Amino acid sequence: MPDAETQRKLIEILRILSESTDEMGARKIAEEMNRRGYNLGERAVRYHLRMLDERGFTKKHGYLGRVLTAQGEDELKHALVTDRLGFVSTRIKDIEFMTSYEPHTNSGNVAVNLCYIPKPSFEQALGVIRRVVDAGYAISPRIKVVDEGQTILENDVPEGQVAVATVCSITIDGVLLKGGLPVDIKYGGIVRIENGKVERFTDIIDYSGTSINPMSVFTARKMTSIIKLLETGSGSVLANVRAVPRVARDRALALLGEMKEADINGVFSGCENVRPLLGVPVEMGKCGIASYSGINPFAALGESGIKTRIMPLAAVMNIKELKKME
Repeated sequence: MPDAETQRKLIEILRILSESTDEMGARKIAEEMNRRGYNLGERAVRYHLRMLDERGFTKKHGYLGRVLTAQGEDELKHALVTDRLGFVSTRIKDIEFMTSYEPHTNSGNVAVNLCYIPKPSFEQALGVIRRVVDAGYAISPRIKVVDEGQTILENDVPEGQVAVATVCSITIDGVLLKGGLPVDIKYGGIVRIENGKVERFTDIIDYSGTSINPMSVFTARKMTSIIKLLETGSGSVLANVRAVPRVARDRALALLGEMKEADINGVFSGCENVRPLLGVPVEMGKCGIASYSGINPFAALGESGIKTRIMPLAAVMNIKELKKME
């Protein structure tokens, strides 16, 4: 019998196939799995599909596609699996724990987001990413670029595409956690900026009550206006809110300062002792920290008409692998 984590992935693949009207190949399944918070490459998906084929839950259809069998449909109906509500927050806790970055030595692993970009659009995309980073709406100027045919985070970069990794804002949470602070990321949302000044959050999603990363929801619905913000000073960007105990405020501010010195930034409201924070509720006895999302450069690509495949909170990566944009 597969372990619990493998079982969850198998059931999720069955669920994806059940929701599709056509057969699906490993690449499409991998894309959907990543959208739902599972960091699974094509090769790993093919491995799981073989397991499902052997059990009679799926069968090949067409050249490389799979469809659900009647036995698979029955398995999906009766499978004893944990409700996926809150899965994203669990994933965040895993990444926080795996983050080992130390700002004062600029060493260790940071959380990263991943984006696949069509190769013909790469130079244009790089220019857009640089503009967002230079304007301060990202987490770090450090990125990693991987060409087609190579591998990044155990994922093959498809032919005709380039993969770009950026620092994820969950790195901030990981550093605070390693610094001894109990940190709780609460909301992902859209924050409105007018004439260069942060006004308030206009939309939020509670991480504990969702099965899909809020950043994926907002980018899919094209709710940002980052290019407009760069051009006019007014627009909407992706952001997160986390909370730490009020008694730990001084320690949190010190760690945020160390991160800023090491080019891990993006915090626009650090440990504000106010409730609500920019329209977002903060618990009694806690102070909020709001930061821009590391996904903002990729969201701006979509606004520019560049087709992308975005994987928020993909994994952790050694900071030395990411190079500073000059």
